Amino acid sequence: MKGRLVETEARQLSPRGLRTSQALRDAARTTFARMPYATARVEDIVAEAGVSHGTFYTYFENKAAILAALVEDVIGRMAAVAGGDWHGQDRRVALERVIRDVLQVYLEEGPVIAAWRDAVAEEPALRQRLAELREAFVARVAIDVELATGSDEHAAVVAPALVAMVEGYADGRLAGTSVEDRERAVRALAALWHGGLEALAD
Repeated sequence: MKGRLVETEARQLSPRGLRTSQALRDAARTTFARMPYATARVEDIVAEAGVSHGTFYTYFENKAAILAALVEDVIGRMAAVAGGDWHGQDRRVALERVIRDVLQVYLEEGPVIAAWRDAVAEEPALRQRLAELREAFVARVAIDVELATGSDEHAAVVAPALVAMVEGYADGRLAGTSVEDRERAVRALAALWHGGLEALAD
């Protein structure tokens, strides 16, 4: 199977093995930041990590496998955002917090997310994981839509649109922005989200 760790469970690794595995992940992250996934090679990753090819293949089956490991880290971070508190006394402030957290993941994991998107054409397992992440976020947003509007009538249309709005900004406009620009974007996106749901609730 493409995109799997050689070990059945990461916890089987010794402390030294965990350090080596992490060093390889860090090297892959740096490599994917420097070049597109399609042109990145295991050779580039091991050169960055300062280890041999044999060491790489002790931990990962191939390039797709190490990307899959990094992808699971991204999914874990996104799951934490989806599972967090989306509500509070001020719903708009709560939405700003959620959007800010999502953008922070994109900001810190941008090279991995870009490599992930590049890889989906050739790696069915990674394509499936991307679809699952989107579906999970749409489902979570649908709950927010239903709570805000008092009905599930609009959720099937509105939830994917709201996810696409934030994802579109994160993909196309986030790189190179200042903290101030990101905060303005967070407020604007939350205002659109919150205002749209208020209008549907009327």
